[in-house]
Amino acid sequence: MGDEGQRVSRLKRLAARGAVFEMGAFGFAQVLRLGSNLILTRLLFPEAFGLMTTLTVFNAGLVMLSDVGIEQSVIQNEKGSEPTFFNTAWSIQVIRGFGLYALALALTHPMAWLTHEPDLVWLIPVSALIVPIASFGSTAEFELRRRVQPARILAMDLVTQIIGVVVMAVWAWKSPSIWALVVGNIVRDLLRTAWTWFLIPGYRNRFAIDPESRRKIIEFGRWILGSSSVFFLAGMSDRFILLRILGSATLGIYSIAVMLSEAAFTVIGKVIHGVMLPLLSRVREDGHETLREVYYDARLRLDALSLGGIGILAVAGPTVVDVLWDERYEDAGWMLRVLCVRAAMRSVLQPADTCLVAMGHTKFSFFNNIARTVMLYAGIPLGWHFGGTVGVIWAVALSDLPGIFILWPKMRAEGVFRFSREVLTWLYFAGGLALGYGLVLMYEWIV
Repeated sequence: MGDEGQRVSRLKRLAARGAVFEMGAFGFAQVLRLGSNLILTRLLFPEAFGLMTTLTVFNAGLVMLSDVGIEQSVIQNEKGSEPTFFNTAWSIQVIRGFGLYALALALTHPMAWLTHEPDLVWLIPVSALIVPIASFGSTAEFELRRRVQPARILAMDLVTQIIGVVVMAVWAWKSPSIWALVVGNIVRDLLRTAWTWFLIPGYRNRFAIDPESRRKIIEFGRWILGSSSVFFLAGMSDRFILLRILGSATLGIYSIAVMLSEAAFTVIGKVIHGVMLPLLSRVREDGHETLREVYYDARLRLDALSLGGIGILAVAGPTVVDVLWDERYEDAGWMLRVLCVRAAMRSVLQPADTCLVAMGHTKFSFFNNIARTVMLYAGIPLGWHFGGTVGVIWAVALSDLPGIFILWPKMRAEGVFRFSREVLTWLYFAGGLALGYGLVLMYEWIV
């Protein structure tokens, strides 16, 4: 085996170990998330979760509408480990964080008017503090991602998440209000930002902007900026629409369905972002044959896990909701079943999107998100007109469909796409559906 072959094998081993860490941390995080949600839904009211969903989407929108791919640049660029590059990236990140917070303050009253929620006048200025707080996070986190060494990042995320949940639960027990959720998130992000500075001993960020590094970051991130902006409009605007049309209570119920439908996909997102992107970025120079081999190698177990799990949820979702939540959240069951369609499509398309980004083709992510936005904004009014709430949920579920006609042709043109392997992913989904049906029958027989 030559030097290149040994390098690829070493990267595969690192990726496999990183994927195990990501999945283990994901499993623990999902148990924690579910447990905390069950506790908090009993201490608080659906409107609180609806408002918190709105705040989360608002803050995510601020970040995504100005995303120039700082993290991806550090991971993907060959000079990402050099101080001139990562200090420039960190400096841009901090400046951007303060600019976004100023924008959040300016948008506070318009958001309260637009959503008919006067409480947002006080909630947005406080909850948006997480944006400038997170901007001070060290780029040491990106460097560990670049090295395909996610273990310390995952430990940091789990510990800070646990602390945040404890703060939420104690506050909600003592004083049941949405402030329990807001303050818990701020405490979590404060601790996480501080922790990033200790991830790599001796690794320190300093304020400095190198013109050449800045140019490379902006040049690489220009399509990511457009893609992230459109992704926000396509992927999260349904929350604003539901809040406007149906109110915060229904949005709170919808947020439960979204949380469950994305549970299996989230592990894919974690591994894609933390393992697959740096792995594919490192091997892309070895040619498309090697890239295709590594790409489908990495997806083999991930597809079985995510699509199998989503298939189970698509059948057993309403039963899960009935068992775990009270009657106030009953409608989350049928919403979950429909949203599993979107989760399945994302599990198939997101790896292709990331593969193209690793190859430097960032504009296809932008095109994909444009198509998703058009599909969503055209589909939701039609869905509401013909089917009410059910029609809206189906419009959301089918909004990722155009990605098949945008990402797959480019993957084929680059010599990476393999149709037979893509068909296998849907067999995993069908297997999950069958298993879910069997589990429901077994549960009904026992009960």
